[in-house]
Amino acid sequence: MANKTYTLMHEHLLETASALFASMPFSKITVKHICEKAEVNRNTFYRHFDDKFDLLEYIIKEALTMMMEQIDIKDFQRAPFTTINEFTFKDALSVLNFQLQDKVFEEEFYNAVFREMANMSNKDILWLLGDMQVIRIWNSTLQKPYSFQQDYKLFDEIIQAHSFPNMT
Repeated sequence: MANKTYTLMHEHLLETASALFASMPFSKITVKHICEKAEVNRNTFYRHFDDKFDLLEYIIKEALTMMMEQIDIKDFQRAPFTTINEFTFKDALSVLNFQLQDKVFEEEFYNAVFREMANMSNKDILWLLGDMQVIRIWNSTLQKPYSFQQDYKLFDEIIQAHSFPNMT
């Protein structure tokens, strides 16, 4: 029974943290926030995760595993932004866009993604992720950045052409 209880509590902590991620920047969230919202003590949290960064890495790893099991890798390589946008976690994309405005989250997120992808046998995916990161950085420098949820086809065109659109 202890194993079932542990699993249920683990899921409860993950769900609670995910709910907080939707409304509060990661850098502002503390273990205390998570514990209060989950109505558990800190010791319970620490039985499951080392800290909030460990929890975030767990969430990212699980999401990537689920995504990689469900997407066609050839489609992802051909049109990564479209593939991600058509994936079934639309609500998660809006949370991700919200959290990516937080520099602490952004760094942790990309580091965790690259760590996970580095373990994949298909190293071409790493190059593709690098291209996606370059597009993300380029987009963030624009006076009026494009939306990753609306302009994903443009981003795929940039990937395929290896060229940014003229901004004149």
